Amino acid sequence: MAERSDRAAREPSFPLLRQTQLSSYLTQEQLSELEGSLRLSTRRLGAAVFRQRDRAEALFLVLEGAVELRVRPPGRRMYRTVEVAGLGCTFGDESILEGQRYLFGARALEPVRLLVIPLTRFEALAKSRPEVALGLVRCAGTCLIQTLRRAAILAQAPPELAIQMLLEEIASAHRRGSGVIRVKITQAQLAGILHLSRETVSRTLSVLAAKGAIELSRGVISIP
Repeated sequence: MAERSDRAAREPSFPLLRQTQLSSYLTQEQLSELEGSLRLSTRRLGAAVFRQRDRAEALFLVLEGAVELRVRPPGRRMYRTVEVAGLGCTFGDESILEGQRYLFGARALEPVRLLVIPLTRFEALAKSRPEVALGLVRCAGTCLIQTLRRAAILAQAPPELAIQMLLEEIASAHRRGSGVIRVKITQAQLAGILHLSRETVSRTLSVLAAKGAIELSRGVISIP
């Protein structure tokens, strides 16, 4: 399952930890201690990180790129996008929340770099440094709340507002000062996250593009 470059395997992870939401829950000293429990992993565009129903053996934090979480509902042949995990967020939370299997599959929407926390290392931390393990749980909880918010609030908002807010949230994770942000996401993925029909998403994106709020190209939405 792992796809790692030699460079990624050697690169110190502590400076990278400060790019994640963990820095909001752990001190610099605790982040430094956590470094020994992590490994770096990379995935090319379209590569699987794990598949739906795989054993939940690790928690992942996104350092670069974006990861699509998708599920194939019972009785359906096609997968449906449920979330896009961006810079600094976690996925694979089932591993530390007593889940034996991943509820979703995960694949790279673009080349990604990930920090990986194996379940065995998390369990060791829970015994030796419970405050560090708690920080990991709180970080994962923040990302889960974001997913719940999108399901409970954005999915009930008018399509134009919901799509615009979701795109702005995704873009904010990539923004470094001023300039246009290119979000790699398809209409089908937007439809899955917001529980909208693909036709509604297509029509709404056209309206936003006509207003100058976004620019559309194949598989990419640009946001000023």
